[in-house]
Amino acid sequence: MVAPFGPDPYMNGYYAPFLAELDAPDLVIEGTLPAGLAGTFYRNGPNPAYPVRDGDRYHVFDGDGMIFAVTLGGGRAAMKNRWVQTEKLKAERAAGKRLFGVFGNPRFTDPSVNFMDYNIANTHIWPHAGRLFALMEGCPPVEVHPDSLATLGSETFGGAVTGPFTAHPKTDPDNGDLHAFGYSAKGPGSTAVRYNIIDAQGRPKHTTFIDQPYPSMMHDFLMTDRHVVFPVMPVVLDMARAMSGKPMAAWEAERATAFGIMPKGGTAEDLRWVESDPRFMFHSSNSYEFGDDIVIDVAGSARAPLMPDADGNLPRHEDTRFTMKRWIVSPGGVREEVIDDLDMQFPRIDDRRQGKAYGSTYINCTTRPTAGRLDGFESLARIHMSGGARDSYDGGDGAYFGEPVFVPNGPAETDGWLLALKWDSVRNESALLVMDAGHLADGPVATVRMPARVPGGFHCHWRGAPS
Repeated sequence: MVAPFGPDPYMNGYYAPFLAELDAPDLVIEGTLPAGLAGTFYRNGPNPAYPVRDGDRYHVFDGDGMIFAVTLGGGRAAMKNRWVQTEKLKAERAAGKRLFGVFGNPRFTDPSVNFMDYNIANTHIWPHAGRLFALMEGCPPVEVHPDSLATLGSETFGGAVTGPFTAHPKTDPDNGDLHAFGYSAKGPGSTAVRYNIIDAQGRPKHTTFIDQPYPSMMHDFLMTDRHVVFPVMPVVLDMARAMSGKPMAAWEAERATAFGIMPKGGTAEDLRWVESDPRFMFHSSNSYEFGDDIVIDVAGSARAPLMPDADGNLPRHEDTRFTMKRWIVSPGGVREEVIDDLDMQFPRIDDRRQGKAYGSTYINCTTRPTAGRLDGFESLARIHMSGGARDSYDGGDGAYFGEPVFVPNGPAETDGWLLALKWDSVRNESALLVMDAGHLADGPVATVRMPARVPGGFHCHWRGAPS
């Protein structure tokens, strides 16, 4: 039997584990799906199969990966969900209990799995070269079948990926190359970062290693037309601290933030660093070049949320609130502008504009004073990056929106649809909303009712139907 999951707020409510795998071939749809919208919306997120071991403390980033797939086409919708069958999950299934410490902390890990990779594949879902990969930043990608969601195994792209692999790769819209990195690339807490380019056919094209100024948790990175940028921010990894019972990843406010700028396909010899005061992002919107400057748009804050200090003290929401910030990295330093002060997260763009000047970012956000809620983003919005008026949709009392995804249907950044999962906490119901991306305030053109509650998760992607 599975033991109770306990009172942790990230094991209840929005994030309460969902312990079933379902197939729902024909879903209820309110409104009308756009005729040209055909493909699959994927969402990955943490869904722990077992509660943490005695004495350990759960973290929302740590649950086992579960993928929800909603397939649209011909005016109909179907859904299925599957756990990513990692080696970790299979070992725990065989034992009928959790075997690993949170984030693989050896202090709470059963000796029987000490030498097993701690891959939970729970953060992102990314299509490349006709394949689909479940990603988390500590291990190589795990391939899943795009239709059945069956787990097909880890992928190293011909041995080029020798360890951690980001949950936020970038696809070059000009040639289809996949740019990616892995931090702690030479062991947990090392300063080594591995940079990979995988070509559009899935073949390794370039691999090199660089070193960070200190061992930081580098969740996302940036790509422009000519450069990649590695942001080093003061969430610092320390194995010795973890073994003493304190956090492995902790905010160290005395550290500077640094941006490592390197040409695409470059090496450590080409790398230059620009430092700034401490600042933080989990997720970028986009980045591009403007003369000698690199413009980096992010959901940014002065301090990392969800990450404790070295003594284990968590920050207040008010001190870590994300807003749409622009960091302009020049040869002489970094300056910051605020594009929009909405409390927001998970910025997404028209991926055809990756690395290029652009006009719009789509976000989930709150326009209400909801600092007491856990990730309580009740609204969706389009932010005009030139500072114009925003376009937004409020999902109502008790609404929780996940990350939105833009699906193009024309040349402009607003020609298309915005898709996002919504949980109605009052009715305990979930739905996939389909919005006209150019007119969010008008509300959904179609609402696809899920057959069960979809728990809170992380990142999403759209894969168009094969032509």
